[in-house]
Amino acid sequence: MTILVVADYITEGQAHTGVAPSILSTVAAAQKIGGDIHVLVAGTGVATVAEAAAKIAGVSKVLVADNAAYAHQLPENIAPLIVELASGYSHVLAAATANGKNIMPRVAAQLDVDQISEIISVESADTFKRLIYAGNAIATV
Repeated sequence: MTILVVADYITEGQAHTGVAPSILSTVAAAQKIGGDIHVLVAGTGVATVAEAAAKIAGVSKVLVADNAAYAHQLPENIAPLIVELASGYSHVLAAATANGKNIMPRVAAQLDVDQISEIISVESADTFKRLIYAGNAIATV
């Protein structure tokens, strides 16, 4: 079982300086699912981000898509890339950030699969817990 984690990164001015802290939580969730973990870094000038992602404990491979089409993390450009890669992965994870919430519904729709959003824990490879009713209840899905 191999898991793809879509990376968010920190941008200061025009430079991408490293991975966003949210990727650490996403990689930790992937580790609970089990299997190899690959991280996708898509954007322009993301070599520094890719190097930082490679240093995260548990990450076995970093995929880099350095292209002007991915410069602004537009979901119309990033989602087809993820869909193209997804066939080789059992799970595709992204943090519940603005980018993740923008990109992943499109990926799920294009793959014709259900999306499980904003999980708070991983129980097994196919069982997760998430908040419902404005955080007043926890659902097991």
